[in-house]
Amino acid sequence: MIRRLPKLCVATATLVALLLLGAILDWPVAEAHVALTFPPARKYDLDFLDNSRTKAPCGMPKGSLKTSFLAGSTFNVSWHLAYPHRGGFRLEVLDQKEKPILTLTPVPAKGKPFLREDVTAQQYQVSLPKDFTCPDCSIRLTRQADEWGGNYLFWSCADVDIVQRKEYRETCSGHGKFIARCKCEKKYYGNRCEYWDECVTNQDCGLQGTCVDLGGTSQPRKQCYCRLGWFGPGCSKKSPIKSTDIDYTLYKQKTLSPALDVYWRILKEQAEIEVVLKANGTSWVGLGWRPRRLTAECKNFPLIGAAGGSEAGSAEPEPGAEPEPETSAEPEPATEPEPATEPEPESTAEPSSEPASEPSAEPTSEPGPHPEPEVSSEPEPESTSEPEPSAESTAEPSSEPKAEPKSKKTKRATGDSRPPASEPEPKSEPKSEPASEPEPKSEPKSEPSSEPEPKAETTVKPKPKTTNPWTPRHDFNPMDCTDIVIGTARGETHRVWDYYTRDRSTPRVDTFWGGKSDLTATGGF
Repeated sequence: MIRRLPKLCVATATLVALLLLGAILDWPVAEAHVALTFPPARKYDLDFLDNSRTKAPCGMPKGSLKTSFLAGSTFNVSWHLAYPHRGGFRLEVLDQKEKPILTLTPVPAKGKPFLREDVTAQQYQVSLPKDFTCPDCSIRLTRQADEWGGNYLFWSCADVDIVQRKEYRETCSGHGKFIARCKCEKKYYGNRCEYWDECVTNQDCGLQGTCVDLGGTSQPRKQCYCRLGWFGPGCSKKSPIKSTDIDYTLYKQKTLSPALDVYWRILKEQAEIEVVLKANGTSWVGLGWRPRRLTAECKNFPLIGAAGGSEAGSAEPEPGAEPEPETSAEPEPATEPEPATEPEPESTAEPSSEPASEPSAEPTSEPGPHPEPEVSSEPEPESTSEPEPSAESTAEPSSEPKAEPKSKKTKRATGDSRPPASEPEPKSEPKSEPASEPEPKSEPKSEPSSEPEPKAETTVKPKPKTTNPWTPRHDFNPMDCTDIVIGTARGETHRVWDYYTRDRSTPRVDTFWGGKSDLTATGGF
């Protein structure tokens, strides 16, 4: 996968002589977890909203997106699941003040009210009571992660109106017409046209693209892959990369692992950096960065709600969810990343302070003659300045730098658009309950656990001045505020896109955040 980026870097990756299967955004390493897909979650529908870092009861405030349900109706609630943590899930209705008033999943006689039958579950059929109405309410999904502590939860909320028949009107999610049942527009499907695929046939990918069925369980199930010489939405942009022949003598090179080499060069006239990733794998490859001087205040973007404004409801966090502040030591990773659920309000480790002499994911906002990208072909839980991609992706959030190196464009628009059609979603199916789940190094509890050896180059930053209650609290993770380029290839077709993530949520394409792609050329094979 080759890509160029103006001034503040373009990453390129070349997937040479291998078949990359699966979705670009199967982000176990990105530490993404759960987010409602139907009814659709509140904006922004990020999937790393937890009861340790984000504001109760949902992590996001109420918005304008709302779904209506008929009192007494039965429907499937569905969600995106990037990793099947140990534990169960719970669905409940929150009232206008965001207080739980109805549990939609079975409540056991003893123990916590979580359904634990299938850790890979991504939907559940619920039935509303016939006489139950609730305008301006919410449906909340909470998901346990027992390996990180008994009180640790992820949550996601969707705003709903539950009304009687005379007030109910079927809208087919705004993507179809109701004639006895919903007749969906092209690319949309489901009983209420609630799901979307990027393409249905090759024609949806233009003359230079192919519609590929990824065979996954998440949406979208189908995406466009472009031939060499083309990239972008519908494979409509021309790329100067038209050949599989690459003269590697033109690039500086570094071997990050036996399966991954990175090559790069500065194109001074174009004020761009060009990077080639040569990876041997079967999933995706990515490169990311953010400025070294960035602090946790960057998580105030995008601006959510009114900073310092009144807060809806008075819901309290789940008991025991708030961990005690701890120093931000970066642990050495085990075979799977360790959870970084411990907040660090007093001091935050800036993992991006690794030596500039090594290629790291922390190039400054003005890359010099030697760009310093950090790369991952599969999510790797490396905390050193030279991460090596692991053979298998991991889904555990950790405080150590992950597969996707840190990167950050210095300026971004604050648009409020919903995810565009071109945005990929994870395609790989959640695996069964993991056999080798990492023991949490610290749980969201009051008792601090023993800390691993801190990184040699860790720098302590002052506590960020966070004024927006919707900004994630505590730690400053290596993945926070990161610009990432992610690509996959199938044969001589490829898919390379420009992403950003505020935190450890699944990266989203730049247009999701109101920005635009900075890629000027891509290619993959």
